[in-house]
Amino acid sequence: MQPPADDNANVATRPVIRLLSSTLANQIAAGEVVERPASIVKELIENSLDAQATTVDVRIEQGGKRLIQVSDNGHGMIEPQAVLALQRHATSKIASSQDLFAIRSFGFRGEALPAMASVSHFLLESRVAEEPDGCAITVEGGQQTGVRRIAMPVGSRITVRNLFFNTPARLKFMRSERTETDHITQLIQSIALAAPQVSFRYQVQQRDVLHLRAGRNTDALSERLNSLLGADFTANCLEISGDQAGNSLFGWIGVPTLNRSDGASLYLYVNNRWVRDRAILQALRSGYGDTMARDRFPVATLFITVDPAEVDVNVHPGKLEVRFHQRQLVYGLVHQAVNEALRSLGSRSYCPTPSPSTLPPTPPPRSELPDAVSHPVSWPPAGMTLPTAAAPAAPPTHNPKPAPPSNLFSYAQEQQTSYADSTPTTATVEAIDPPLGQALAQLHNNYILAQNCHGLVVVDQHAAHERLVYEQLKQLLSQQQTPPRQPLLLPEILQLSATEAAQLERHRQSLVSFGFAVEPFGEQAFAIREIPQLLAGASVGNLVVDLVRDLEQFGDSSALAQRQEAMLATMACHGSVRAGRTLTLDEMNALLRQMESTLFSGQCSHGRPTHMSLSLSELDKMFQRR
Repeated sequence: MQPPADDNANVATRPVIRLLSSTLANQIAAGEVVERPASIVKELIENSLDAQATTVDVRIEQGGKRLIQVSDNGHGMIEPQAVLALQRHATSKIASSQDLFAIRSFGFRGEALPAMASVSHFLLESRVAEEPDGCAITVEGGQQTGVRRIAMPVGSRITVRNLFFNTPARLKFMRSERTETDHITQLIQSIALAAPQVSFRYQVQQRDVLHLRAGRNTDALSERLNSLLGADFTANCLEISGDQAGNSLFGWIGVPTLNRSDGASLYLYVNNRWVRDRAILQALRSGYGDTMARDRFPVATLFITVDPAEVDVNVHPGKLEVRFHQRQLVYGLVHQAVNEALRSLGSRSYCPTPSPSTLPPTPPPRSELPDAVSHPVSWPPAGMTLPTAAAPAAPPTHNPKPAPPSNLFSYAQEQQTSYADSTPTTATVEAIDPPLGQALAQLHNNYILAQNCHGLVVVDQHAAHERLVYEQLKQLLSQQQTPPRQPLLLPEILQLSATEAAQLERHRQSLVSFGFAVEPFGEQAFAIREIPQLLAGASVGNLVVDLVRDLEQFGDSSALAQRQEAMLATMACHGSVRAGRTLTLDEMNALLRQMESTLFSGQCSHGRPTHMSLSLSELDKMFQRR
């Protein structure tokens, strides 16, 4: 009996399952592994590092589309191993499923080389020290075309030509030559920064772009930081370190005023693997807190070391993301180390580091780097304790002066007198001279000009006073205290819309915790009768409306607690000395002295700088006196 005609049609169109050819399977793998030329460079350099290479040379042409070549002096491969390396899922990095959860190498998937070879004209050359010559294996579009013996030094050299020549659909989605070159350059910089014990040479169109020497001490890494991040970073960065629950951290963070519009200058490493991790980024930015504007990014290089069994690096085809078993521990380690470093800066942020051109020559440091930085590929066997960075140094002792009275300027003369009385008669000029110097004048009623022993200091009076008020409000909040209130001789009357009036009525009691007493005053009107003492003299009508809007949005729950610092920043901005207000010299000096005893006084509560300095050397250079 014949099946119905419709059934015959279904059989004819039914999909048939079949095995893919090895070439097609490799091309599909290439779609994941080989996202762009930079992906190839990453895999090849990481293979060189896994091979214990101490020199790595990279050459590219036309953004990597025409040529990518990576050469190293690693341990190399014998011919049978080199042939096997071009087969899918062939690797020397793992042997069992348990190894996947304790990765101690950069590469481990066993897909990279065959994936590259399937979409290019590919040449693998390698030699081991025990043999007089090496082997060369050529592959075109996934098909092996020859194996021969060649003369070459010990190590490996991989050449990838005409990328995506046999997959034009992939080729048309490539970006411009300049864009692809920029991606490769950033990648090499990222890897080189974590491997100071390896020399790197990078050529584009046969022209040297990078040539970094090798070394295992801090002067080698300092040179590398200068080359890759710029002298402005090394002149304005803080070294940080920490150790917590077996996890360690070492690195450098830029001062808050050294920031960027994006995260391109953030270099994050986990077990010396360059990663992009949101948890680490959030911890870093939260460590900066209110010292940096929320739309800006810090400049930083962080090396985090964890037990390989506690981190999963097999969550992304390009191994750019990781997953921590104890994410909160890593978050806390980064946040605490960054915050402590910035707190130590807070008491000396008013003396910025001079630019490199004005620094006196000093012998380069030669102390050894932490193992986490200088030995990125020498992982201990499973079960052994990983090397940890040194414990963080205690921040400098901070001895702020007693808290001032509610009116900042009423004690100006007292502050100056007590400062002078406490200075030893045998002190140096630097010790006698206050860090922010003595006020000379006020410029356009906005800026304070001061002179110290180093040169000229310019202070933004509004931004500086905003930080002082903000820190006092934060201190009260941390102590769960309501700010001291001050009655107004004449209440400030708010005339509101019906919606605004209803919102204020709902949150009148919450305003008490911020130091405000507000009462109904007729239809859709309210009288502000008491305000926080710190805001004395400020117009607070708009501030109360802003606070009510925040309370309406975030409520009185934990969400509001997370928002409170931003609300305090708004209060501080409204309550600080306004730009355009004339100050006496005593008032200006009082402001400078309190800045010197306040943490994070280098930035306002929105992250803007509060002052800038020009050294005498810089002034002399500007006027061509040298």
